[in-house]
Amino acid sequence: MDGVTPKFVLPETFDGVKMEITGQLGMIWELVKAPVIVPLLQLAVYICLLMSLMLLCERVYMGIVIVLVKLFWKKPHKRYKFEPIQDDEELGSSNFPVVLVQIPMFNEREVYKLSIGAASGLSWPSDRLVIQVLDDSTDPTVKQMVEMECQRWASKGINIRYQIRENRVGYKAGALKEGLKRSYVKHCEYVVIFDADFQPEPDFLRRSIPFLVHNPNIALVQARWRFVNSDECLLTRMQEMSLDYHFTVEQEVGSSTHAFFGFNGTAGIWRIAAINEAGGWKDRTTVEDMDLAVRASLRGWKFLYLGDLQVKSELPSTFRAFRFQQHRWSCGPANLFRKMVMEIIRNKKVRFWKKVYVIYSFFFVRKVIAHWVTFCFYCVVLPLTILVPEVKVPIWGSVYIPSIITVLNSVGTPRSIHLLFYWILFENVMSLHRTKATLIGLFEAGRANEWVVTAKLGSGQSAKGNTKGLKKFPRIFKLPDRLNTLELGFAAFLFVCGCYDYAHGKNNYFIYLFLQTMSFFISGLGWIGTYVPSVTMQTTCRANLAMNEQGTIQRSGEDWISFLPDPLLCQILSDLPTKNAVTTSVLSKRWRNLWFFIPVLDLDIDDFPDYTTFTSFVSRFLDFSQESCLHSLNLAFKRQDDEDPSLLASWIETAVMHMEENLYADDEILEKLVSSCPVLESLTVVRNVDETVKVLRVRSKTLNSLKLVLDSSKSWYNDDSNDWEVLIDAPRLNYLSLEDDQSVSFVISNVASSAKVEIDVSFNVNDIWDMDESMERFSAVGKMLNGLSSARDMTISGTTLKIISHYMSFEPVPCFPNMIRLQTKLYMTDMLPNFLESFPNLQSLVLKLKGVRYSDTMWFSFVPKCLQTSLEYVEMTRPNCGAGIEMIRKLVKYLLENSVVLKKFTLRLECEGKEQESNVVKELMRFRRCSSSCVINVVRLEDD
Repeated sequence: MDGVTPKFVLPETFDGVKMEITGQLGMIWELVKAPVIVPLLQLAVYICLLMSLMLLCERVYMGIVIVLVKLFWKKPHKRYKFEPIQDDEELGSSNFPVVLVQIPMFNEREVYKLSIGAASGLSWPSDRLVIQVLDDSTDPTVKQMVEMECQRWASKGINIRYQIRENRVGYKAGALKEGLKRSYVKHCEYVVIFDADFQPEPDFLRRSIPFLVHNPNIALVQARWRFVNSDECLLTRMQEMSLDYHFTVEQEVGSSTHAFFGFNGTAGIWRIAAINEAGGWKDRTTVEDMDLAVRASLRGWKFLYLGDLQVKSELPSTFRAFRFQQHRWSCGPANLFRKMVMEIIRNKKVRFWKKVYVIYSFFFVRKVIAHWVTFCFYCVVLPLTILVPEVKVPIWGSVYIPSIITVLNSVGTPRSIHLLFYWILFENVMSLHRTKATLIGLFEAGRANEWVVTAKLGSGQSAKGNTKGLKKFPRIFKLPDRLNTLELGFAAFLFVCGCYDYAHGKNNYFIYLFLQTMSFFISGLGWIGTYVPSVTMQTTCRANLAMNEQGTIQRSGEDWISFLPDPLLCQILSDLPTKNAVTTSVLSKRWRNLWFFIPVLDLDIDDFPDYTTFTSFVSRFLDFSQESCLHSLNLAFKRQDDEDPSLLASWIETAVMHMEENLYADDEILEKLVSSCPVLESLTVVRNVDETVKVLRVRSKTLNSLKLVLDSSKSWYNDDSNDWEVLIDAPRLNYLSLEDDQSVSFVISNVASSAKVEIDVSFNVNDIWDMDESMERFSAVGKMLNGLSSARDMTISGTTLKIISHYMSFEPVPCFPNMIRLQTKLYMTDMLPNFLESFPNLQSLVLKLKGVRYSDTMWFSFVPKCLQTSLEYVEMTRPNCGAGIEMIRKLVKYLLENSVVLKKFTLRLECEGKEQESNVVKELMRFRRCSSSCVINVVRLEDD
């Protein structure tokens, strides 16, 4: 044994063989091939064939079911109870359920306007819709942009809330969960979720919510995605083919047979009660949407898919973004399967066949087997069998089954049938990443909870525009930035196998292998999808192009503004006078895209030499800002006799208009100016008694805020104004302020149910305390009150309340069911209980007592409903506590003894000193309080 050398390890038949490295490797291969490689590879072939058969059976099953569904199944409107929710003039919007719309975002610079604008345009009563923008952005500039966009829509009367968190714990699930905790959504019954690039049609809720309203066992209604940029590039066409099959077949089959499918995370409506019963949102995987759907299904809830209800969205057009998305979509379900498989098996509320469908079909075959067999069989095992000819693959497994599966997959997108072959090759490339992600999820490895938000470019049109703009500059980049080593490695492996098959094989697999090699190679070099270089790279390219040999900057069609960073440009726009910013000769294309940072633009015709110059100036500005999102334009002008202000409506795309002491030829000129502005949001009209416009008509479908002021400083009472009227028809009006002591009639229609109203009118009554001679005014008072009866917050002047108190002697005040806050100046305390009876849901009452007539016999024999059920906050202000203190004491005592749910009572007095204040407090504390939780607070006016 001492004479044995390493060469004697080889059999004696090889003693004479020259021991070179290649020879050794060849001999080792021959030694291990027969006993090890061939059996293992043959086993791998059998396993892959079995998985192929499983996948084939799944595809055939779904193909048969979808055909039966299309031919014989009833439509969702007939399978489930469905009745459209109709507008009711008597009930108002109360028959519409309250719906919450959640829009989660993370640094969505390019698309944030799309979803916010689309959600704000939903056809649903504004008082029954709450829009919640959940912004987890880390970029402060983007956060400012999103918040300003929310404010812009809020100014139009949309109930939209901007919410941020201190951290991103739980990612999207954490944001959605945090949003449902807000107090203002407690009364919401359903929640709709839209990602930042999703754009629902206005009738989305009217077509989906009735299914949930009339079918209490349905927890989720899922809509289909429609892709606005599917034709942008070959990458988006490939994605469309995959996702169309998912929606056309998989979702439809699951909904029709088992009333279950995986929630897609967006474009779906959930019953909030079902979310809570299922345990709420959980962030244990990166597919929180699927997690919630499975848990809700295990509790007996049903899901409904509406294939004809489509929502526009965007596909990732860059290969990098698509890879990250596919990692999350493959890793998450596998990880969820690992966590929930035993919970599904042990569940007793779900039928056995539904468990089989969820575990076998939904999870195992579609989320695991489909990825494994595509990669392992067609990219690994089949090429290896070329190097090991002893292992045979039956033709039905290598050709027939893949062909049938491919044909079945193509039914979702018939328009792309000519791309079917390349789609298969691309799917094989992506199966590499999906298989890797699936293994990470099953074994919960390092990247199991990785979440990279899918980058978006805006829309198909804007994305192309961005790409086109980048072509002006050479694509200077480091090649390693775009290299994908995994794809290139498999391209080399398949190329070797293809060459070997071409030289020695008999099955002609080399045709497929060379084509597959090209697919891996193209993907490995990043030559697929849209290439968007980083901002830093773009800036470097521009700077290099603008430098000449001496290092000086050349203008050559581009100005110096283009070299400045966006934050600096925004600061310049904020500080520079608007007139100078627009007329400057160095305006650039980049400048135009930053106008949305200027929330308000002030223009006054008095700053211009003539009317023509003014209109020319504004037209030039609109040319630069037509693609931006200017929030408001404050327009002030004094019209001359030879100018027609109705011409302004042809180019005003504004939010705010201010008109003060303007002169008009007749009533129709002003009416035409207001009604012709397409997006008028806020209007202020200041008039005087010398105006020619006697009947002021304000009709606007977009108006959100209206302030009308009639300046009577020249004449307190105008005998010539008996025919002055105000007519208001603005269905989206959310704020109304009337200061007018000359007009005799106020006819108000369509005030929003959440409106805030400030009223100071006297109906041209000469003597407020003597109304007998002005009985004709009572009809006008009733019309005004009826027009305001849907308001939510009202401030009434003392003069107006005096007239209302006289009106109450003849007619009752109409009910204000939505009113939660009332502020007024009180002169006559006896009328207060009867007046408050018209506000059954009042929560806050603010009274200013000034000039109140003292009465020893003052008493209250009536308790309004709001004191018994809803009034929580009362604030009273008395300029002095000398004369009339007894009256105040009785009024305070009445409110404290009869307010059942009162939480805080604040009394503001002008006391002479601390001693008098202390006496008042002691006396108040002796009063019996009906509400044990009521806190009394006395404040001296000089301390405010």
